[in-house]
Amino acid sequence: MRVLTKIVSVVIALSIPVVVILGAANAVLRLPDLYVYEFNSVESASEIDLDITDDELGHFFSDFMKGKNDKFDLFAEYRDREQSVFGHIEQLNMENARKILNHTIYVLAVASLLLIVSYWIMLAKRRKFELRNAFKGGVIVFAVLQILQYALFYSDNAKSLFYGLIFINPYGADDVLPLIFTEHFAWLCIAANSIVAAVILLIFASITWRLTKPRRMFW
Repeated sequence: MRVLTKIVSVVIALSIPVVVILGAANAVLRLPDLYVYEFNSVESASEIDLDITDDELGHFFSDFMKGKNDKFDLFAEYRDREQSVFGHIEQLNMENARKILNHTIYVLAVASLLLIVSYWIMLAKRRKFELRNAFKGGVIVFAVLQILQYALFYSDNAKSLFYGLIFINPYGADDVLPLIFTEHFAWLCIAANSIVAAVILLIFASITWRLTKPRRMFW
């Protein structure tokens, strides 16, 4: 029983940060809020001379990442004629970025299933104290991963590695995406992910504390 409890505790401690971080990443990168905020703050549509609003540009990215738009095609008035805003290389890179994000859903699903089963085992075996400790372990792992994430952001080698994994094809001199996905945008993504992940973690904490609340004989 002790061995099973230890194994389940480790699973919980590892599953919690995976669920909250990947859940936050999918929310941040699929919903339009981040894109709309960033594009409005730097006036992206005006900077690249597009006859659309920054809000429309943000919703276009969101719809693509959510899968509403199968192809990364955006047509807009540009210098008195309608043409595609993004070229073939840019479309391939964005399709790869969406594919990577889609793959995280499978990891998220597995981690969520493991977490649910682990919670059920702990509660069925009346290991509430151990469940709380396992959750605290998950919070520690989450905090370590957050620190590591910010540390890697300031490493040029790490940034180049992640950039190359997402944008697998080199951009041309006339491509638009490098003007949009700047280092500031990357920083905003990390910050937004941390905030949303922290909120999800607090929700998990509230649920866990309610489930593991000691039974009182008298009220």
